[in-house]
Amino acid sequence: MIAMLAEKLERKLQYFATSMNQEVEAEKQQITLETQITAAKSTEEALDILKRRNRVLLQAKQEELRRHANRQIAEAKVRAMTEFVDTRTAEIDHLFIDATAYLAEFTQAAEYESYLIERISETKQRADFTRVLLSPLDMRFEQSIKTATELTPQAGNDNFIGGFILVNENHTIQADYTFKTALEDAKNCFSYDTDV
Repeated sequence: MIAMLAEKLERKLQYFATSMNQEVEAEKQQITLETQITAAKSTEEALDILKRRNRVLLQAKQEELRRHANRQIAEAKVRAMTEFVDTRTAEIDHLFIDATAYLAEFTQAAEYESYLIERISETKQRADFTRVLLSPLDMRFEQSIKTATELTPQAGNDNFIGGFILVNENHTIQADYTFKTALEDAKNCFSYDTDV
């Protein structure tokens, strides 16, 4: 935001400096013109001087209009890009609110318990884990998980939405398969994976 304000201020200062330079140049040209007209020996020379002056003024005005149009186009592009990013961010947020609700609904489904047991068993085979942390709501599966995986479930400090965390004997988290972490990772990838 500060960078945009600084950029805008810089553009305004450049525009002011350009305008001042043009005014000074116009005054110099006016003085030069008056001097040349006074010095002109004939009406024809005075007309020629006026034509040259008008051409220069016309070119300066055209250049000023071109710069102004380019500035307006650039500002419109920035506004459009900002609107696009804001809309995209809102859509991503909405998508992940829906995904969170879907996962929370899945944790209440009959197949969720077997999903937990299967995933914990698969992950346990790849490394040596001593404990499994569950969301406090998932502690209702404590006995079946302990029987199936030989790991003692414990309630984590946070609502994971669902899923689990496997911890080694040093009490270090080795595998985080919580739905909350998976959603956060997916949202971060989704948010930053853009051509914008």
